[in-house]
Parts: sequence; C-alpha cells; structure tokens
Amino acid sequence: MTYSSSTVSKALATLAGRKEKAEEEAKSRKEEFIKAHPEYGEIEAKLSQTGVDAIKAVMGCKDPKEYIESLKKDNLKFQEAKKAFLTANGFDEDYLEPAYHCKKCKDTGYVEGVICECFEELLNKLSADELSVKTPLQLSRFEDFDLSLYRDSAKQKMSDIYNFCVEYAKTFDRNTYSLYMFGNTGLGKTHLSLAIAAEVIKKGYSVVYGSAHDFFGMIERERFGRSENPDGTTGETRINRDVLVIDDLGAEFVTQFTVSELYYIVDTRLAKGYPTIISTNLKADELEKTYNERIASRILYNYYRLDFIGNDIRQALDVNLD
Repeated sequence: MTYSSSTVSKALATLAGRKEKAEEEAKSRKEEFIKAHPEYGEIEAKLSQTGVDAIKAVMGCKDPKEYIESLKKDNLKFQEAKKAFLTANGFDEDYLEPAYHCKKCKDTGYVEGVICECFEELLNKLSADELSVKTPLQLSRFEDFDLSLYRDSAKQKMSDIYNFCVEYAKTFDRNTYSLYMFGNTGLGKTHLSLAIAAEVIKKGYSVVYGSAHDFFGMIERERFGRSENPDGTTGETRINRDVLVIDDLGAEFVTQFTVSELYYIVDTRLAKGYPTIISTNLKADELEKTYNERIASRILYNYYRLDFIGNDIRQALDVNLD
C-alpha cells in the first residue's frame, strides 16, 4: 500500500524520536546506576575490553581463532555477571537496556529488512489523522448515522444502503469494487463515505479524501505552477492510494482540464484495480451531460451505484435541535 511522503516522513521522525528517547534514558539510567554501584562499572569495563581485544587480535594475529574463542567465553561470562549483579540488587536483567517502544524492531521500523508492525500501525494512524484534519472523520462513524431522520419509504431504502456500506467496509480488500453514491444534498453520502474510509484505515489500507472542488483546484495549481506544493504530487497521490474518496463531484467548476483529469483518474484507478468512492448530486443521465460519455460509461458500468433518497436530513437535525 502507498502513503503520502509527508505521512512517511512523520512516521520515520516519530520512530527516530522514540529510539533516541529510549537510548538517552537508558544512558542516563546506566550512569546513575554505576555511580551508586561502581562494581557494575568494573564489569562493564571488562566486557568492553573483550571487544577491543577481539579487534586487536584480528588485526595483529595470523591465526587469532583460538584467542577469539577465548574472548567470546570471557564476553559471555561478563554478560552473565552483569545480569547476576542486577538481579542480586533487586533489578530486572534488562533494567539498564533501552526501553524501546517496540521490542521487535527496537524502534527502527524494520525487522530483518521487513517493515515492522509498529511502523505499519504508525503509518495508518498518521494517515487517519491526516484525513481527520481535512474532514469531519471523527464525526462520521457508522454508529453515528441516524436512520430515524429518514421518513416513510426513504427510511427502509436508506437502511438498506447503510447496511450495505457497513458490510462493504467490513469485507473490504484491494479487490473490492468502486462505489458511486448519488442523490440530493444532505442525505448522508459524505457521512457514509467517510465512515467507510475510517474502517478501511483500521484494516491497514491507505485512504485519501478530497472534495472535487479542492481536489481539482490543487491539481490545476500544481500543473500550472501556482501551487504551495512544489512537488506537484496531488494527482499522483490520488492515483496510487489504496482508496480514493471524491466528495461532491460536479460541484467544482467543470472545465476541459477537470474533465480530462477526472477521466485519467477514473480510468487509471480502474486499470490498477484500486477502489474509488464518489459521492455526487449527479444522477446517471446528468453525469454524461456534465462530463462526457467516456467518463459516464467508465463509472456507470464499473461502479456499484447507491441511490440516496429522502429529504435533507440536516433540516431534520435543525428541527430536533430547536
């Protein structure tokens, strides 16, 4: 899976900070312990000397094998002496070792060249935090979706859509199909798309969210050199994330540029097999009128369509709050 460069940089910086903190604390702990127990310092010095002697043996002897074996025995003896000294004085054997956040990778992020679980967890958390800053993600959970705000036949239809979205998130994998959520304003499309995103992030997938207006605006500014992002990576980031959520498609100022970019994104992600979730007020026939036949056919024949119905639930919320 892919993450933005800023997310990876933050994760690496966090890991480096954890590692440095653990090692600095261990260093201070050892210095204080040796002050109180100089005998331990003597054992530590003898252990260090075996390493120095081993290097000298390799550099100065024609056949240092026998001597190095002797040094190995001394090294093990002093290591055991250190542990025995600690336990005899009421401390754990690893009391003076760095208390790394992750014992598997020692806060490096990798175990034998393979990314550690702690690194994956950190990347997912930072990715979720990044999404939360840009969206009301913390307010868009499945359990907060209030079906009582819908009336009559709309309530049953929206209950079915809600259950579908819960199951979609629950069973999500990289082979999951894309979604096209359409219907009038204020029917819960954004809420459910973000609720899916939140659950998908928990499963370890990378997600990027953006309103169509902001999304295409950023790409255009990058393309024509007017962006605060000098790398110009907005478009490629949207292409390569595990899940892309485009909110409120059709609300942006539609130009030939946005039409071309939308086709490229939709077509490329379909070819790569990456799921995309689009929410919009545009019905099927309006999609082709707003963009073109090629975009409409790509979406309508490859995305699962969810038709949101009912009255604007935000009005119901206002009534309930009065």
